[in-house]
Amino acid sequence: MEHTLSFDKVPIYYSSAFRFFEAHEKHMTRICSQDVLLMVFEGTLRFVEDGVPVEVSEGEYYIQCRGHLHTAIEESDKPKYFFIHFFGEFDSGNNTIPLRGYADFSELFPLFRKLNTLRLADASIVEKTAVFCEILSVLKKGNDRAEKSTVVLEVISMVSEDIQKPFSLDAVAAKCGYSKNHVINVFKRETGKTPYAYITDMKIDMAKQLLLNSESSLSQIGVECGFGDYINFYKAFVKSEGEPPLAWKRRKLKEK
Repeated sequence: MEHTLSFDKVPIYYSSAFRFFEAHEKHMTRICSQDVLLMVFEGTLRFVEDGVPVEVSEGEYYIQCRGHLHTAIEESDKPKYFFIHFFGEFDSGNNTIPLRGYADFSELFPLFRKLNTLRLADASIVEKTAVFCEILSVLKKGNDRAEKSTVVLEVISMVSEDIQKPFSLDAVAAKCGYSKNHVINVFKRETGKTPYAYITDMKIDMAKQLLLNSESSLSQIGVECGFGDYINFYKAFVKSEGEPPLAWKRRKLKEK
């Protein structure tokens, strides 16, 4: 899994500025001795990182990690962006910021101006690092929202596509680019349930509809709702509702 910028260890600000590319301008060739946060608010910045082409478009940010070779093959599309050189710590823990993601410039621009003012006033590294951390907090907040949406939608999409197909947490984790434990933690924070509990509830709700509105047998309902067989369906239903499927059906029909 790709390393991410740690949010548990304070990064150290080094320098910052706005950068506007001219028409036909290309990214420079360099191996930077600091980490570089790029936040593009217009156009598209193109470069090659260790042989892999990268595009950072309007509304996105990207972190170039120190020690990597950056070159250019294609011209950039007149990007305008704010960059910050810094020294950060990278790992694959939960409290981290992805190396690229969404940037909310409505919140970021006032912080850019604040950081520029401190830079021109030759303020201390501590003061400038404090504003830099505010910028990172904005990026983390935006990506936490995006991360939650991605994980939850991927789980629901996979189950909705074929509820009878066994759910694969490995497949969701691989597609989202996270560990299985991270997917579970993100999903639970967003929905209050683990993916498996959420999916079981979906299946039980579907089974209830079929019990009340179809002539399918209990075994058929178990298969149609993705429990595989009647025994698994029976156990899951009793655990969820406190009574067997047929008893639940009879009680609900009497209440009508």
